[in-house]
Amino acid sequence: MGILKTKDAADLLSVSQTTIKRWASTFPHFFQKDRFGHYIFSEQDMGLLIHIKDRINHGETLDRITLVGTKQPSEPLQDELPLQKHDSSMVDMFTRIEQVERSLDQKADEVVSIQLLRQREELEELRQMVNQLAASLESIQVSSSKTHQARDEIHPAAAAKLQAPTKKKGLLRSLFSFL
Repeated sequence: MGILKTKDAADLLSVSQTTIKRWASTFPHFFQKDRFGHYIFSEQDMGLLIHIKDRINHGETLDRITLVGTKQPSEPLQDELPLQKHDSSMVDMFTRIEQVERSLDQKADEVVSIQLLRQREELEELRQMVNQLAASLESIQVSSSKTHQARDEIHPAAAAKLQAPTKKKGLLRSLFSFL
């Protein structure tokens, strides 16, 4: 059968890849990862996974399952060979990739920081505008209340005349009214 990846193991056991990863991470001493951090499963590992699935199917919870014995180290895989055995160009490439990833992370953090600062500035400007509008509205309300007080002090007939809309006569009516 050889070495299987998480997807292959999940397909064989008819469970999701996430389930396989959860099982493997619960028992880290029994399951190994390749140099990229991906789980890999040998025939012996598949036997352990089948045992875990059977125990769960019989009603046991994952934290109550115990795996007996220790895992026998299998022969090293090509992916697990130390990097010293690979070409120096591969080592250089991995080093450059790591540097680029760190640089990308740093740039992303800087971009987010700049965006946050700009948003804070915009929020502060909006707060100032709201305060100015509130002050303007307050001054309008004060002047309006003074106008209402002045209107109440004049004769009621004059106040009614001020409130009543002016009647507009048509140009022709005004001409014929004189005739």
